[in-house]
Amino acid sequence: MVASMTAFARSETVGWVWELRSVNHRFLDLSFNLPSSAQSLEPDLRAHAKKVLNRGRIEASLSSATNSPEATPTINVQELRSLLINAQHALSAMREFTRTDDTMSERDQRLDVLDVLRWPGVLKDQIDVTSDLHKNICNSFVVALTKLVEGRKIEGESLRLLFKTRLDSIREKLTQLESMAKLQVEFIRQKLDQRLEKLGANVEPSRIAQEVALLAQRADVHEEIDRLNVQISEFESCLQRDEPQGRRLGFIVQEMARESNTLAAKLAPPAAVTLTVDLKVLVDQIREQVQNVE
Repeated sequence: MVASMTAFARSETVGWVWELRSVNHRFLDLSFNLPSSAQSLEPDLRAHAKKVLNRGRIEASLSSATNSPEATPTINVQELRSLLINAQHALSAMREFTRTDDTMSERDQRLDVLDVLRWPGVLKDQIDVTSDLHKNICNSFVVALTKLVEGRKIEGESLRLLFKTRLDSIREKLTQLESMAKLQVEFIRQKLDQRLEKLGANVEPSRIAQEVALLAQRADVHEEIDRLNVQISEFESCLQRDEPQGRRLGFIVQEMARESNTLAAKLAPPAAVTLTVDLKVLVDQIREQVQNVE
């Protein structure tokens, strides 16, 4: 089953809320925003995430629920006193260095209360490190992970249907191009005759036939069409597998793009050129969406 790397999930436990955001990334990149007293949980949280996720950038944030006594922050008086003393020493040193208060604005010479509260360690939450609340937080994280994985699968199914539609369109274009490829020889002959006529050259028919055969051999596109059909079948096969296929799909669509470019360079009839442009657009649309597949 195809899974997307884009999703959002939310889970709430007593006084605390988990929010998980997932976006595409080449590898699994986990980022946790935890209260200071819950940071010891990060190794276990990472282990849980790695069991169910393979790729994507995951931003996991644990925040306090509104009006929750368990999550009400308190002021770390000892830390605040130490920081204020250091701040006052820093201000005194700056004044001594400048030798005048005039070079410092009034705003620079005072400490803003809100700024002080943002200093690391001033506010501390009331999670008891030894309480069962940590267990509840971990369980809630697992619930959020389950929701995230389910959300990624739902979006992955939408991607699968999109891929199927695009692949069917590509097959249709290839069938039309294969029919037009039969006109390639005649088109090359006409273009060569027009050039010779414009130059006024008198060339033996056998020589013209040899040149047309050589040009037609170089412009043959059956190999590219066959390869594209094989790649389409492999792409569809990957969509049916249970394990993550994002990297393999990325490689396949890269090869599809290479073959479609070669096809566009070889085919000369105007109608075929239009079809190859449509073909390249379809491949590019698939390539863009494959970047979101886990």
